[in-house]
Amino acid sequence: MANRNPPVAAAPQGAVENASTFVRVLGARSGRFVEFEFGIGSDELKVELILPLQAFKEFCQAQNAEILPPAEDVATELDRLAWRVGQPGLLRPPERN
Repeated sequence: MANRNPPVAAAPQGAVENASTFVRVLGARSGRFVEFEFGIGSDELKVELILPLQAFKEFCQAQNAEILPPAEDVATELDRLAWRVGQPGLLRPPERN
């Protein structure tokens, strides 16, 4: 039986690996989840995601994402969430070597 799916074109080598990544927190949901935008390269390529707080932290570290400052009311809400789960200072930018 023939494959009905067309071949997927590969991205040019190094196109995404070398692009900078960023995260902007949009809010917190149900007191457990972080709603955020994740972008690659420029502001034109981004997606909205929702993850539990610990998974959000791990995602940011794995993607080496720059954490952009959220709106003040969002920062306060997220800071409360971070303290509640024992991870204060989540919005501080990661230390770069």
